[in-house]
Amino acid sequence: MTPAAPDARSGGVRGLVRAADDGLGGLSGGILRIEDVAIVGWLIVGLPIVRAASGADPGSAAPLTTDRDVLSGLLWIGAVLLAIAVVATRSPGDPVIGFEDLSTPRSYAPLPFLLSLAIVSDTAMRRIGVDSGALTAGVFIVTMVAYVASPRLPNLPRTTRRLMILPIIFIAADIFGSMVADMSGLFDYRQLLGDPSATPTSFAALLGLEVLFSGFFFLAFIFAPRMVAEAEGSWRAWLGRYLLFLGATIVSVTFLGGG
Repeated sequence: MTPAAPDARSGGVRGLVRAADDGLGGLSGGILRIEDVAIVGWLIVGLPIVRAASGADPGSAAPLTTDRDVLSGLLWIGAVLLAIAVVATRSPGDPVIGFEDLSTPRSYAPLPFLLSLAIVSDTAMRRIGVDSGALTAGVFIVTMVAYVASPRLPNLPRTTRRLMILPIIFIAADIFGSMVADMSGLFDYRQLLGDPSATPTSFAALLGLEVLFSGFFFLAFIFAPRMVAEAEGSWRAWLGRYLLFLGATIVSVTFLGGG
């Protein structure tokens, strides 16, 4: 009789947790999520400001340089360790990391995820002066163990795991923006816009080339980490997110000086 009140309170707490985990983490019914807004904000606002403040010339950035830089190396290692922690945990109801079905977006996440973490971890270790594959090996080992031991992995809320994967995604956005800027002569929409002889075919060819380049990057560095952190989104939703990412990159690098 009297225990009904505590049950109601605990039910209310559980409801709030579910709201924070499922509702506050997404926007507009789940097509766009906070991660998408953060990435676009970084590309359109953050990256141009950083480039202007640093006085870097367009195309001079080298995001995957292995020159000694202990601070950035440690920050990148921290991001990799957080990503490893995401792999080593699970959220209630999440499927096992691995191939499920040809029609399931998450089935295409594990291998690109390992590739992106291997690239970032190797670069980070070299920046702190350690020429070792230990961190990369740790990524592979933890992923394999997580695949086998998935039902026994410790549980974390989805929102927590999504926040833990964000640093890798921000690193990825910076890498991508800098790589496109480094090829600014190739992806130069302004030059085409100012060329009276340019045809729609010229724009289509340039856009197609950038789609091929950016599509692979998005798969490995944006899509895969997010799908490992939370199995959500249809192919249609992910296509929309990719197009937003591509558009933000073009606007940032071509028109806002993000390169």
